[in-house]
Amino acid sequence: MGEEELKEPASEDPGEAPAEEGRSESPAPPRRWLPLSLLTIGTIALLAALVSLSVGENREEDLVITGTGDVQELIAGIPQLGERLGNSDAPITLTLFTDVQAPLAADYQRDVIDPFIEEEVRTGNAQIIFKNFSLGAKEVTLGGIAVEAAAAQDHGWQYAEMFMRNQDEVKQSGVDQDFLDEVAGNTPRLEVTEWEDAYYDPASREEAEKDAELAVSLRLRGDGTAVNVQGPNGSELLQDSPSREEIDAAIERVS
Repeated sequence: MGEEELKEPASEDPGEAPAEEGRSESPAPPRRWLPLSLLTIGTIALLAALVSLSVGENREEDLVITGTGDVQELIAGIPQLGERLGNSDAPITLTLFTDVQAPLAADYQRDVIDPFIEEEVRTGNAQIIFKNFSLGAKEVTLGGIAVEAAAAQDHGWQYAEMFMRNQDEVKQSGVDQDFLDEVAGNTPRLEVTEWEDAYYDPASREEAEKDAELAVSLRLRGDGTAVNVQGPNGSELLQDSPSREEIDAAIERVS
């Protein structure tokens, strides 16, 4: 009886044997881990590429700063001390109140101030003094502080010129440290390490703040660049980005 009891489960259980046959004859379910894994890897790679592209767009090396040679040609050989460009004993002094971060000011610099530098400052007829004057909401801009830091090396005019000529490289989010550094690195004869030290020195911001206070005391309007013309017979303040003709007429009156 013991042997029969051992054999009965195999012969009397009708479902067990067919179940084994069914498993052996039916095709195995597809193993989906491989395509899912490939899909996951592909998705990660795509996201990594997008992140890399996004980061790459904001990298410092993507900035293309130009105009170094033109700025050197414009400024080289003209005496420069701090914010002043030109001979200190020139009979006419122009004080320029401008914003290196404003496109309007950059256009004015190119069309009016640069020719004046070449024709009047280089020849010794006039000297020109740079003053930071924000045309935006901020009283003091990062660009203004950076110019003051360069002026500590007597290269403020070169830095300002390089900044304004490359405003198109400024990100939509605004001026950042990458842009300031790249402009410094391309400014003719500027010692970048010394400029960096000056930029983070509170004295540079203080100088920019003094310029802003002077603009307030003169009641300058924020509608454009302002120019103060001073000569032997007095001075005249011209606002709203005066034309070269207006500047020449004021020089005639104060000479």
